[in-house]
Amino acid sequence: MFTGLVQKIAIVESINSHHGDLQVIIKSDNDFISSVRNGDSISINGVCLTAYNVDKDNKCFSIDISNETLDLTTLTQMSTGYNVNLESALSLNDKLGGHIVSGHVDCMAQVSEIQEDARSYRLSFVLNNEYYAKYIVKKGSICVDGVSLTVNDDIKDMFFVNIIPFTWDNTIMKYYKVGDMVNIEIDRMALHIEKLMLNND
Repeated sequence: MFTGLVQKIAIVESINSHHGDLQVIIKSDNDFISSVRNGDSISINGVCLTAYNVDKDNKCFSIDISNETLDLTTLTQMSTGYNVNLESALSLNDKLGGHIVSGHVDCMAQVSEIQEDARSYRLSFVLNNEYYAKYIVKKGSICVDGVSLTVNDDIKDMFFVNIIPFTWDNTIMKYYKVGDMVNIEIDRMALHIEKLMLNND
């Protein structure tokens, strides 16, 4: 489990393909890598992956990305030098500052607009799968590339968020361009409630 509070922007150092799936080396810094151990779950752009070959001297670790994960997420876009959001898994004594995030991406969305608003930025997204639009509600939580955000508004398959300066400066959102694809995780509470209601019918 994660909180959607990104801890570090890291860089893809290398990518190797093995029968279609990928082995990727992520380069971070001492602040992040010092607490990473082999087998730890790490959120990378909102995708829960397992760290191994942790090299604290060179400040890097490896991850494997399966074909299924590549099919369902934006990680196919990664290349050497690509920036990614990192978050370590939630510990029982950690503060839950964002919302509960599983690291299981539901769908993707396209950045459709970026507007400056005083010191913040207003972003709009279009879902690539309209099915998930029903779970997105005004003032509800949503996870975009591993970032916990509050939905300002939603219209059909679109939703809108406001990015404060701290989030903009400390996540890969500052690199977004119109047309970019992002990973979306719906608030798990909505999915569980729907299933419970359907089972009670």
